[in-house]
Amino acid sequence: GVVIFISLRSQIDINAHAPIQESSSDIEERIEKLANELGFSMDSLTIASTFEQHGNYLKMIEDSLPGQITTSELNKKEAHLQSWTSVIAEKGSVNDMVVSTGMAFESVGKLGLRFSNYGSIIRLTSNENQANPTFIQGDSLEDAAFNVVNRIFGYDLSNYEAIESQLNDSLVITSEGQSRNNILSKDADTNSPLITFEWRKNPLINEGPELLSLTLQPMVKEFQNGNGFSTKFGYSIKSFTARNEIEPVDLNISFSDEIPIFSFVAIVLAIILAILTISIGISNIFKGKVEWRRSLLMFALIAAAIFGWRIIFYWDVYGNLLGGQAQFIIILNNLLYGLVVGLYAAMAYICWESFARNQKNGQLELVDALWQRKIFVKETGSALVHGFFIGGILLGVFALGVFLSDTFYLQSDSQFGFSEGSISLKILTINITAWSAVWLIGFGQIGFVYSLCKHWIKNNLLFIVIAFIISGLLLSVLGRLIATPLSIWYDFALFTALSIVIVSVYHKFGIVTSNTAWWVFVSVLMMMPYIGSGNVEMASAWWVQGFLIFGIPIFGFISHRYGISVSEIGDYIPEYQERITQHLRVEKEIEIARESQYKLMPVQPPVGEGFDVYGFFLPSFEVGGDYFDYVLSRDEYGTPSALTMVVVDVSGKAMRAAMPAIFTSGLLLSRMKEDNPDTILTNVNEPIFSRTDKRTFITCAIARYDLNSKEISVVNAGHCKPVLKKNGLAEFIQTPDPRFPLGFRADTVYNAQNFKLKKGDVFLLYSDGLPEAVNDKDERFGFDEVPRLLERIDTENLSSNEIAQEIKRTVQKFSNYQLADDTTVICLKV
Repeated sequence: GVVIFISLRSQIDINAHAPIQESSSDIEERIEKLANELGFSMDSLTIASTFEQHGNYLKMIEDSLPGQITTSELNKKEAHLQSWTSVIAEKGSVNDMVVSTGMAFESVGKLGLRFSNYGSIIRLTSNENQANPTFIQGDSLEDAAFNVVNRIFGYDLSNYEAIESQLNDSLVITSEGQSRNNILSKDADTNSPLITFEWRKNPLINEGPELLSLTLQPMVKEFQNGNGFSTKFGYSIKSFTARNEIEPVDLNISFSDEIPIFSFVAIVLAIILAILTISIGISNIFKGKVEWRRSLLMFALIAAAIFGWRIIFYWDVYGNLLGGQAQFIIILNNLLYGLVVGLYAAMAYICWESFARNQKNGQLELVDALWQRKIFVKETGSALVHGFFIGGILLGVFALGVFLSDTFYLQSDSQFGFSEGSISLKILTINITAWSAVWLIGFGQIGFVYSLCKHWIKNNLLFIVIAFIISGLLLSVLGRLIATPLSIWYDFALFTALSIVIVSVYHKFGIVTSNTAWWVFVSVLMMMPYIGSGNVEMASAWWVQGFLIFGIPIFGFISHRYGISVSEIGDYIPEYQERITQHLRVEKEIEIARESQYKLMPVQPPVGEGFDVYGFFLPSFEVGGDYFDYVLSRDEYGTPSALTMVVVDVSGKAMRAAMPAIFTSGLLLSRMKEDNPDTILTNVNEPIFSRTDKRTFITCAIARYDLNSKEISVVNAGHCKPVLKKNGLAEFIQTPDPRFPLGFRADTVYNAQNFKLKKGDVFLLYSDGLPEAVNDKDERFGFDEVPRLLERIDTENLSSNEIAQEIKRTVQKFSNYQLADDTTVICLKV
C-alpha cells in the first residue's frame, strides 16, 4: 500500500514536488519590508495570512489542457496550485466573526496580497471601500511601473515585452508628466483614471510567470515636516497580477454550490446517526450503563481539542485583527461548538462501549487496560503493529482510487479548508486534528455503526454489507480531512472502498487496530504538504510527525515482546455492571426473604365447626414487617378446641422490618397451640428485648377463641385496637394495661381482655397499614373509619374470605394501589 501511494503521489497530490517553502512569519516579514517600499507604514496596521490550496483552479487546468499532466509537472512549472493569502488592515478593526482572509479583506482590508509558494508576490488588490495606503512617488508612469514591478516585486522586466499601456478615458500621460493637471482633481485618489501596464514573457525564457499586469492610479499626497506641509505627486497601486496564461486572475474560483441529492441524503444520514447516538446514549444513562469517568474524560478531551484548535487558529491567524466584540463572539461560538461536539463524542463512546460489551467485540479488554493505565501490554502491542501496517493498506487503496478516478486530492482539515499550514504550532494542531478525528470516526462512525447494524440485522453477511455502505456514506461527508474535486458518486465509491477496509479491520481485530490504522492514514496525508520543505518550521512538522508515526510500530514491537499479557491484568468489570450485579444479588436475596416470609404465613385458613376465619398480607415493598398467623388447637381426642390468631407489625419497611418479623413469628408459633395470649406475649417479650435494637418496635395483637365456651381472650401489645361487630354495630375493643410494644421493657407482664361471642359476630385484627392508607389528595383512611367500613359490609351474608377481600379492595382503591405501609387483616366470623 505504501509503495502504491509513493509511486502515485506525483500524479494525485496537489503538493507533489511543491512543499510549503514559507511560513506565515516569513510572509509577514516580507510584507513589512514591502510596505516601506510601497510608501506606507505598518505602525497602525496588521497582517493576517493563510496558506491555500487551489483545488478548483487545478481542476480547471486539468479539464482544459489536452493530454494528461500531473500535479508534479504543474508545480514544477510554477502553476500556483498553492499560495499565501494576506490581508492588511487596521489593528482590532474586525468586530464580527471571520472565516477567511477574503472575508476580512472585504470587510476591513486595505490591501489584499497573494504570494506564491516560494514567496514571490503574484497578486495585489486594493479595497474600494478602504483608503489605499500605497504611494509610489514620481512623475513618470513608466518609471513608476518599472520601479514597482522590477525593483520592488522582483520581476526582471528585461525578460518581458511590454504590451501597450491602457489608460481610461483615452488620456495619455507622457513620461515627463504632461497633461497631469488635466487628469488630477482635488480628490485625485478617487477620481483619477486608472492606468494599466501589461507585459508578456519572452518565449525563450523558461522561468517566471507568463503575464504581468499592473494598474496604477495617479494621486497627490500631502506630507508634514518641520517646515509645514508639502505636496508630492505619485501613484497608488490598484492591482497587480503575475500569472500564467492558463491561470485565472482569481485563484479562488468556485463551481456550482448546488447540493446534489446524494449529498443531501448523506447529510440527512449523518443527522440521523447523531440523533440515534444521543438517544441511545441517554437511554444507557437512564439505565445506569455508563462509565462516567470515561465518558466525562472523552467529553472534556474532545471539547477541549475542538475549542483549543479553533482558538489557536483564530488567534494565530487573525489575532491582531480582532476587536473585543469579535474576540468575545469567536470564543463563545467556538466554546459552544466544542461542547456540542464533545457531548456527541461522549454519547458515541457510551453507545459503542455498551454495544461492545453486549456483543463481546474484539479488543474491548485492551480498551479497559488502557483506561486502567496498563499500556505496556502484549496484545496492545500486536494491535498497534497491525494498525500501522493496515494504515499503509489504506494509503494504497486511497491512492489507487484517486488515480483511477483521474483526479487529485488536497488537505481539508476544517471548515476553513487547509488550515494547518497557516498555524505556527503545527505539531500540536496536526495531532489535535488527527486524534480528535480518529476518536470521532472510530467510536461514532465505525464502531457504533457496526454495532448498531449487528444489533438490528441478524444476518451476518447483510449487516456487514450495510455497515460498509453506511460508513462509506458518512466518511464521504464527515471527518475525512482530505478533499477531492470528484462528484459525490465518485467520492462515495472512494470512501466506501476505505470503509470496507476499516470496517473489516474492526470486525477482524477491534477498535484499537482500526483506530490506529485510521490515525496512521490521516497523519501521513496531513504531513504531505511539508515533506521536502527547506523551511525549518515546515520541515520540523513532517520530521516530528513522521517520528510519531514510526513510533507506533516500534512501541508495538517492544510491547509485544516484553509487555504483560492482558490475561494477567484480570477481567475488568465496569462500575455500572458491578452495580447491576449487586442490584440483582439484592433482588435475589429479597426474593428469598419474601418467599421465606410468605412460607411462615398460613397458606390456607383452618377450618372447623362454629367459626369461619380468613387473613391476608399486602406488603408495601417486596418484603415487609407485618406477619399474621392462625393456629387451630386440638384436645386429646383430636377435636378442634381453640383458634389462636395473631397480627404482628415491625417498625420500618422492607428487609429492615422483615428480619425481626420472621424472628418474632418463630417465637410466637412455638407457643400458640398451648398457651394463652397473655402468657405467650409475656414470655416472648424478654428474648425480643434482648435480641433487637432500641430502634426496632414490634407491636402485636393476639386473640384465642375457645370453640367450646365461645369465649375469646384478647391481648394488645401496642397494636391497633381490634374491632368487634355485634348486632350490626362495630366498636373498638379496649384491652387492659400494659400495652407496651414487645421488647420495649424486659419485665412487662401482659393482661388479657375476655368476652363471649355469639353467632353472627365478626372479630377483626389488622395492622396500621389499613387506617394509615393515603389517597391522591394526601388524605388518610383513618382509624375511626375501620369500624365504619366493617359496618358498611354485609357481614351477615358474606363469608370471612369475602369480608376480607372487600376490605382489601377498599384500601387498594382508596390508595390507588400505592400502599404507604404493609397491610394485614384477619377476619373471624362466628
